Amino acid sequence: MKRREQSALIASLVLLDGLVISLALALAYYLRVASGLLPYYGPPDPLAYARNVLFFMPVWFLICALFRLYDPDYLLGGPQEYAQAVKACTFSVVGLTVLSFWERGDLFSRGWLLLSWALSTILVVGARFLFRRVIFRLRRRGLFTSRALVVGVSEQAKAIAEQLGADVEIVGFVDDYLPPGSRVMGDLRVLGSPTELARLAKEAGARELIVVPSALAWESFQEIMRSTTSTLDSFDVKLSPGFYEILTTGVKITHKAFVPLLTVERVRITGIDALVKALLDYGLGTLLLAVSAPLMSLIALAIVLADGRPVVERHRVHGLRGRIFGTIKFRTGLLGTARRRLVRPILGDLGDNPGHNTSGLGLFLYRTGLDKLPQLFNVLAGQMSLVGPRTISVGSEDRYGQWLPSLLTVKPGMTGPWAVANCPRLEDEIRLTIYYIRNWNIWLDFQIIFQTVRRMLWRRRAEV
Repeated sequence: MKRREQSALIASLVLLDGLVISLALALAYYLRVASGLLPYYGPPDPLAYARNVLFFMPVWFLICALFRLYDPDYLLGGPQEYAQAVKACTFSVVGLTVLSFWERGDLFSRGWLLLSWALSTILVVGARFLFRRVIFRLRRRGLFTSRALVVGVSEQAKAIAEQLGADVEIVGFVDDYLPPGSRVMGDLRVLGSPTELARLAKEAGARELIVVPSALAWESFQEIMRSTTSTLDSFDVKLSPGFYEILTTGVKITHKAFVPLLTVERVRITGIDALVKALLDYGLGTLLLAVSAPLMSLIALAIVLADGRPVVERHRVHGLRGRIFGTIKFRTGLLGTARRRLVRPILGDLGDNPGHNTSGLGLFLYRTGLDKLPQLFNVLAGQMSLVGPRTISVGSEDRYGQWLPSLLTVKPGMTGPWAVANCPRLEDEIRLTIYYIRNWNIWLDFQIIFQTVRRMLWRRRAEV
């Protein structure tokens, strides 16, 4: 984005943080000290609170800056930004506690400090979430977007350009091998060669250079690295790892004998993201199981009365990192050929029981998605997630080819992007699922759950 827009963005965030932090501290004081709602035996000295809070506010902002809450490269980053905000608020309240003991020993009420931490965390995270929504709307009008050149043309480079399209305006490509004017994707073309990179970037108004080393001649890559401190000094040069196309997990930098190495993480969702997703799975999963238990009993009875036994279909599927486990669904009675023709995108290669015919009850269970309710037990057992890739049955691995390892970096889901979008081909489904894995955040899960419920109510399960 332009420097003026970047400065306005940071200034707005500083002002927003100041307002919500002040509101949190004032509300905590009212609830704990001034309101009388909770017993308070110390002297209510609002001036002492206000004076020391004003003294500490610059330190609070410094802590936020140290946690990169005003770093353009880390802003608008979703869960990572929220996690940093929680850490900044925690460290800041610890600082207030230290100030309290250093100045008077009992200056601040411990209840006030606890309320200040809780309220500041909630309000800062909530304010930044709403702020992101505003910025995303402004981006649709061309504001607060960064213009970038992609250096190198390959399938990986095109995948990166497509991925960055939501946050960055890609203005063209630079390549060693294709002549200027060659169409790469959509309306994007090759603007020239890496030897003209500085001039091309200035003419295109780009401030970021996304370099894909594997798509360049080694000599060109070396020259670009040498130029970062000279002709390219005014641009942000960013390197893309050469394994982007096949990797959905993250990497972390480690050092061995002073040699920096990239360590590939084995699972996509880690740290606080894993905790948040687990809270959603176990919290909402427990609630859904409690609510649906009577309904599952009625469904089981209806299947027995309408079609006889068995009530469920059992399948062995791959879980996180390829661990095999068993899952069950209510038997719909759909024949294998009928299921492949009508519902292959939803149920994949899960085995069918060809000894039973499709009934009205079976079609109803399938179209409403109620046949998958028993998988709530797999969710609570930690084997599945409410939202994730489609389950992959044992024996069907070859269908997924090189993408199988990436699909197994997260838990399979009862629902997922494949269940709320019509994918005419398996390749389209895989592409959509890979996009979900790479871009996962908790809000995406909520969106898919909402769309799934809407489809269930309308009995419109995704079809080929």
